[in-house]
Amino acid sequence: MKCTVYEAPTGNPLADAHLFAFHRVHHLYDDQDPRDIATYRARASAVLDTYSGSLRAALVDALRPYHAQIGASTAQNRALERLAQPDALAVVTGQQAGLFTGPIYSLAKALTAIGVARELERRLERPVVPVFWIASEDHDADEVNHAYVVDRLGEVARIQLPHRFEPHRMVYCESLTADDVRAVLSQADARLQEAEHKLEALHAVWGAWREGDSLATWFARLMAKLLGDHGLVFFDPCLPAIRRLAWPVFRNAILRVDEVQEALAGAYTEVEQAGFAPEVVRDPLHSTVFAVIDGKRFVLERGGPGLVARGHGEAGSQSDWLQRGESDPTGFSANVLLRPVVQDVVLPTLAYVGGPSEIAYYPLARGVFHAHGRRLPPLILRQRMRLIPPSVTRLLRKHDLTLEQLREPIDLVAGRVVADVAEPIRREVDEWMERVRAEIARLQEGFSASGLDLAGVLKRHVQVEERAWRDLERRVIRAWKRRRQDEIRQLYQIERCLFPDGSPQERRLCPLNAWIELGTDAFGALPTWSSIAQMGAVLDVVIDD
Repeated sequence: MKCTVYEAPTGNPLADAHLFAFHRVHHLYDDQDPRDIATYRARASAVLDTYSGSLRAALVDALRPYHAQIGASTAQNRALERLAQPDALAVVTGQQAGLFTGPIYSLAKALTAIGVARELERRLERPVVPVFWIASEDHDADEVNHAYVVDRLGEVARIQLPHRFEPHRMVYCESLTADDVRAVLSQADARLQEAEHKLEALHAVWGAWREGDSLATWFARLMAKLLGDHGLVFFDPCLPAIRRLAWPVFRNAILRVDEVQEALAGAYTEVEQAGFAPEVVRDPLHSTVFAVIDGKRFVLERGGPGLVARGHGEAGSQSDWLQRGESDPTGFSANVLLRPVVQDVVLPTLAYVGGPSEIAYYPLARGVFHAHGRRLPPLILRQRMRLIPPSVTRLLRKHDLTLEQLREPIDLVAGRVVADVAEPIRREVDEWMERVRAEIARLQEGFSASGLDLAGVLKRHVQVEERAWRDLERRVIRAWKRRRQDEIRQLYQIERCLFPDGSPQERRLCPLNAWIELGTDAFGALPTWSSIAQMGAVLDVVIDD
C-alpha cells in the first residue's frame, strides 16, 4: 500500500478561504485557527473548565450499551473508557447513515478524526479520543437509501433499498427487514465483478445486520467492523439517554427563539458581507428545533403566540413544548445549525472534522453558538481520499498513467484511443470541406455574373456534402473503437473508479469495490492523515497485488 499526500482546494469558496486565507475569514470562525497549536491549548482549557464530571459519566454510561449493541471492538471499547477520564477531550466527526457505509468519505472522515486525535494527544499531553457522530435523526431517506458501485461492465450502478420510508420519518425510527437486506445484497452480488474477497465482504455486510436494526444501527456495525483496529467511539444522538443529556440545548433554543433568530440574521449578514453565499438557506421561522411526533420530524416554527409543528399542525405555547420535553426529550431534534451546539454541549469537543460544506456552514451556526453563550470549536477539513484497488493499479501501469495526470476528470478514451484516428480524419474532412466551400464560392460568383442566382441550391449542396463526410468520419471512428474495445473498456474502468459520473470517487462510490478486492482487514491499514500543519490534504492510496 502506497500513499501520496498533496494539498488541493475544495472548490467551496468559503471552505477554501478557511484553508488557505484564514486571515480573511478569521472573524467568521471565532478566531479558531486550526493550524495553530495554541488554538487547541486554549480550547482544551475552556472545555475542561466547563464540562462537568457528572455529564462525562452519564455520557459514557449511555454509550456503553450502544457499543455492545453494535459489536464495538476491544480498541473501540477501550477508547470509550478513555473518554471517561476527567481530562479527556474529543475530536468529533460525523456523517449520515448511508447504505454500505455510504460514500467513501464516511471512512475518510473517521480516519481523519483518528489521525488528528493522535496528533493532538501527543502535542497536548492529555487523552484525546476520536468520536464518530452518526446522523441517525435525519429524515431524508432519499439521501441514504442507496449506494453506488462500479459494476462488472465498468459502469456506475445504483443499488437501492426497496424499503419505503414514510415522509418525515427519522432513519433511527425505521427498522429494515431481512428481505430489504437480502435485496440489496443480491443487487450487489449481481453487479460487482468476481474478486478474491467478494464472498467474505458480502457475508460481512449480511452478518452486520440484526433483526429490528435501523439503517443507522446497521451503518454503525459496518463502520465498527471496518475500523475495528482503531480506537474510535461511536455516538448516536437519538439514544434516549443521549437525548436526555441534550435536552438543556433544546430547552434553551425554545426559550430563546427570538434571540437565536436575531443572532442567526447577524451571522448570515456577516457571511454575505465577507463576500460569500450562505451555505444553508435562511428560514427565519425555524426555531432550529424539530418536533418529533411518532418518529417523524417536523420543523418547530414560530407561529401565533407559541410554536407550531410545520406540516403537522400541532401547536402550543413555549411552556407547553417545554413541559413536553421535560417529560420526554426524545420528542425533539436539532436542525443543521443547532446540531453542532448539541455536540458541543454533550461531548468534550476539542475540534470538529468536517467536509467542505460543513466548514462553510459553521459560520452560520456561529449565530446559534453565540445565542447559547458558546464559541465555535476549531474546524478541520477532513482528508480527501481515493482508493486505488489492485485491478485499477494494474491498468494504470499497463497504460502508463499516473495519478498526478488524473487529479481532475479526463476523457481517456478520447485522448488516448480515439485520438489516434479521430484527429487525422477530422483534419482531412475539414480540409476537404474548405476546398468544397471555395469551389462552391467560385461557382456562385461565376453564375452570378451571368445573372443566375443559385445561392440556395449551392448552399444545400454544401450541407449534403458535409453530412456525407461527417457520417464517414463517425463510421471510421466507430470501427476503430470496435477494433480497440478491450483497451477502451480498461480506460473506462480507470475513469469510473476515479471519477464515477464525473464526480470524485469519495463522493459517489461506497467501499464495496475496494472491499471485494482487499478484504475486511485491509481497511484497518488505511492511512490516517494527522498533520494540522497541512490542511486540505488529499490522499491517493494505491494498493498493489
